Amino acid sequence: MVEGASPHRLIEMLYDGALSNIAISKQHMEAGDRQRLHSHIDKAVAIIQELQGCLHDHETNEISANLFDLYSYLVKTLVSSEMTMDNEGLSACANLVTILKDAWSNISPERVAA
Repeated sequence: MVEGASPHRLIEMLYDGALSNIAISKQHMEAGDRQRLHSHIDKAVAIIQELQGCLHDHETNEISANLFDLYSYLVKTLVSSEMTMDNEGLSACANLVTILKDAWSNISPERVAA
């Protein structure tokens, strides 16, 4: 599935993975299963950090810098939400990732390849 996927599709898949792990984290939080919660928060954080690592010129490009900061905020909020068992924090992260995914989906794949 990953093999042969376009760069545009790979980013979409990362967003999907982050959303899936956040949703599963919420279920484990509600069930009080801290071990599984931790596992899925770790996966969501790793995915967000991978997205962050895909950014180029985040020190000189304003859009990349803003995305870098937003990804940093997501990581901090996910970790904090796990520690405090804050389901609202996870919901906020899911909402932000959904907005990012929707925005990314509206970008033409040809523009990404250029």
